[in-house]
Amino acid sequence: MDTLLIIAVIAGAYVVGSIPTSYLVGRLASGVDIREHGSGNIGASNLTTQVGAKWATPVVIFDIVIKGLLPVVIASGKVLDLGIGVEAAAGIAGVMGHNWSIFSKLHGGRGMATMLGATFALNLPLLIIYGSVPALGVLFTPWKDSAVWFLIAVILMPVWAALLNLPIELVWFSVAFALVTAGKRMTSNSLRDSTGPISGRLLWTRLVFDRDIADREDWIKQ
Repeated sequence: MDTLLIIAVIAGAYVVGSIPTSYLVGRLASGVDIREHGSGNIGASNLTTQVGAKWATPVVIFDIVIKGLLPVVIASGKVLDLGIGVEAAAGIAGVMGHNWSIFSKLHGGRGMATMLGATFALNLPLLIIYGSVPALGVLFTPWKDSAVWFLIAVILMPVWAALLNLPIELVWFSVAFALVTAGKRMTSNSLRDSTGPISGRLLWTRLVFDRDIADREDWIKQ
């Protein structure tokens, strides 16, 4: 019974994470299919660019609370008490659902808001340290590209988890999130239907800048 329950919780987290909130809000708010505009990404960032920040706010809240935080809380001692490993797995499943939605032909966003909610439920100090990296980088350095700073934060997250002496499950959660993020960045922009070969340079640009070209404004205007 516990095994079936664990599978159900993790699968449920993936399904809930798959709800394409940004796409739905874009359609309902202004009739815009955000998959066909801007970055083509089905996430809050592209929704903000194409429809407006006021519509992205409820999406971000939903992604944080329902997709990220809720599955972890359900798996935790507050509800089902399935253990920290299942909590971490539910958190990652929610992120993966958001990134590769079963309702959008495995297209999706980047899972940053979902991950925020999951990490908040798992370990608040880890979240604070993780979030401080892009915040301080954008605010206090000349390099304002948040995509680069978030990549740095994601790479450092397993290091922080280890230095904080957190349970090994949270270290692996951090590693899994880094791998999910890298995989999503390097493959998602293929939604642009690029006809050119996938070069090492292109993959590097996608990984570092989360787009096919380094200039963000030119990328959005395409």
